[in-house]
Amino acid sequence: MKSWRRVALLAVFSMTLFPGPGCGGLKGEFAVRKPPADEYRRVAGIPEFPASERTEWVYAFPRVEEEHTIGVVLMKKELVWVDVNVRSERIDPLQKVIYGTIEGLEKGNYRLIMAEKGKILDEMEFVVYNELDDEEADIAEQK
Repeated sequence: MKSWRRVALLAVFSMTLFPGPGCGGLKGEFAVRKPPADEYRRVAGIPEFPASERTEWVYAFPRVEEEHTIGVVLMKKELVWVDVNVRSERIDPLQKVIYGTIEGLEKGNYRLIMAEKGKILDEMEFVVYNELDDEEADIAEQK
């Protein structure tokens, strides 16, 4: 095999293993904390939060090379997914984290979505529960 073909094949193989910085788009990670905790914890699965408590969340991008406008959409599951809150946030190389809170929500299933230019970058589903409903169910079971 000629050496230029070998170099070309090696270049193509390298590009598939190590995509350039423009490939793959923005991606980050959700984390939550319940005050008075000092640290955020990564989210795994579908977390559940009591309606009576405030939970803080962050979405952190490990690498941002230029300014982006990110849509932050909170949706609730009714018969279909319904927008509860929509806002936009700017990220750049110096500000790579989006902050928010989960509080004052009714019992139900929710989805928090990060999007840019109509494309979903990431999402986190979570459940808000009412502690009183759980206590009432426990009392009913005891009877």
